[in-house]
Amino acid sequence: MAVASTLPLAEAWRSAPAAQVGASQSVNFGQALISSSCTLSSSDGSIGVRTNRSLITSDSGETGNFNGNLAAATIAAVSNLTSNGFIRVDNPTLTGGSTQATTSQVRMGTGSWDTSAQVNLDNDGTLATTPLHVRFSTTNDNNRFANGTYSASATVSCYDG
Repeated sequence: MAVASTLPLAEAWRSAPAAQVGASQSVNFGQALISSSCTLSSSDGSIGVRTNRSLITSDSGETGNFNGNLAAATIAAVSNLTSNGFIRVDNPTLTGGSTQATTSQVRMGTGSWDTSAQVNLDNDGTLATTPLHVRFSTTNDNNRFANGTYSASATVSCYDG
């Protein structure tokens, strides 16, 4: 009387003696290119001027009366980085008009005003939509911006820290 194997049928080959037939074949797997990636998205803001013309800003939280539509720009990021990655905003620039800004500042989220701003990415490498403000003042022309049309910009970059 034959004794039935207790091994499942798919596992029976492991215990059976076998002889290799033919040559072995190597199986290769293609290369994987690994590189850091970061995609920034943004929306434009708008600036206005304090009625005494001493300050140009996008921040509606500033004190005083303003002409223009003050609105924050926004930035967001999706990346394959970790919280070691960060977003940096360089010193903003003011163009147009005839008065040069003597102070140029930027603020991200609830951070403080500074000549540049930086925020770390979340653990999953993202930055949720974050408000971005600019602010300019002058000591030229009796501390007032002259009549004219002014525009502001700032450069936003993603870094793998």
